[in-house]
Amino acid sequence: MHTTMHKKTSRPRELTPQAKIMRTLQKQGLKLTRQRKVILEVFLDMDGHPSPEEIHREIHRQGHNLGISTVYRTLKVLVETGVVRKLEFGDGQGRYEQRDERTQHLHLVCKQCGQTFEVPTIAVDWLFEELAENHAFALHSHTAYLYGLCDACIAESSENRDNHEEERITP
Repeated sequence: MHTTMHKKTSRPRELTPQAKIMRTLQKQGLKLTRQRKVILEVFLDMDGHPSPEEIHREIHRQGHNLGISTVYRTLKVLVETGVVRKLEFGDGQGRYEQRDERTQHLHLVCKQCGQTFEVPTIAVDWLFEELAENHAFALHSHTAYLYGLCDACIAESSENRDNHEEERITP
């Protein structure tokens, strides 16, 4: 009796975001220092769009001893290599997010409380493409900020307005 052994074929594993970024840094000839690894790991585990100060606080909360200037320098390197994007939401602080062209989105920024919402651009991608085409422009990526008030701040504003009107009407 002859049995045929079948070799298991495995699909290549999808790299983690951290592994992809580290690979990009290595390809660009940058050292993967312990500090950079810690900052990158903390940054990628944080929700939202953290500031350098928020990243630094989380690093210390986790028991690592890194200076704030190391965080700023590392973020600068990550932006220069194109793996992280620096954002400005109008609060006077730079904020950061991982750059991933597969998930293009807009940022809705509440001018009152500062809350930020990410909205996929799928509904307006045609507009960006049309604008680029109309101006003979090769669009590679985009960043957009829309400023206004979130639901909670709108409700709070109208509640405050109603309370002030009641105060004026009450004899």
